[in-house]
Amino acid sequence: MYNIKAAAKILDMPKVTIRSWETRYDAITPARTESGHRLYSDQNLEDLKWLKIQVQEKGMKISQAVQQLHLSRKKFHSKPDETEERIDQPYDKQIQELYAAAAEMDTERFNYLLDLNFSLFHYRTVFFSIIVPLMVRIGEEWENGTISVAHEHLISHIIQQRFNQFFRVFPTSDNLPKAIALCPSGEHHQLGLLLFTLFLRENGFSVAYIGPDTPLEGLDELVLRQNFKIVCMSISTEDLLPAVDQYVKKLAKVNSDIRFLIGGQGVPEDKIDGKIAHLGPSYEIWQDWLLKQPL
Repeated sequence: MYNIKAAAKILDMPKVTIRSWETRYDAITPARTESGHRLYSDQNLEDLKWLKIQVQEKGMKISQAVQQLHLSRKKFHSKPDETEERIDQPYDKQIQELYAAAAEMDTERFNYLLDLNFSLFHYRTVFFSIIVPLMVRIGEEWENGTISVAHEHLISHIIQQRFNQFFRVFPTSDNLPKAIALCPSGEHHQLGLLLFTLFLRENGFSVAYIGPDTPLEGLDELVLRQNFKIVCMSISTEDLLPAVDQYVKKLAKVNSDIRFLIGGQGVPEDKIDGKIAHLGPSYEIWQDWLLKQPL
């Protein structure tokens, strides 16, 4: 977290401009100390940096730039509506460049562009605001027949490698419960699971990432042997909720203290029922859940 003086220095922006964009245009919402002083997160700085680029380099009005930023956040946090017109993403240029490289199966350029984006933006911004909409678009184009399944598999593999690199960066704490992350049998979409695993890893959790289409058979023995205390599952459709219930019932018999985290677009609503939490695809929701845990 940064005070306004540090934020202004990092962004090379006057403090009065930061305050104006915050209060007049509702661009960001910084935290506050007990004495009322502003504290800016990495995400706040990334948002301000993006807004600065739109205003100074692209000639956009700050009110329009803020509107685009908020529309992007709203679209990611809500379930997709096929009838909704596509809106410009705050990082549309980066997404377009990556998509073009993916469509050409130019893996060298694709990796170069990923490296460039990770050097320019906070890693969380790249994963949530660039990679997520990119993979949504690739999935849509695959369904439309514009790109082949080979394209989708190749890019998905590269993206998973990037997640794996970051998984290894964060130190883990022996004082935190061990977690296992998987998608139930029949679920092949793993982007949401990768994002939540990243969230746990950056908060010090040791996470065994199993991945998509994980069969239930033998999973209870693995959980018991490795003493996992948190089971994370992700589903992209509500049709898989009955399967999730089967996993929960069987694994809960291993240890009644195990907590279950169910996420993804298949979760109809955010709710916590005892040791079972249904969490939507929002970083803020995940943080709220973490703060309430008796770790």
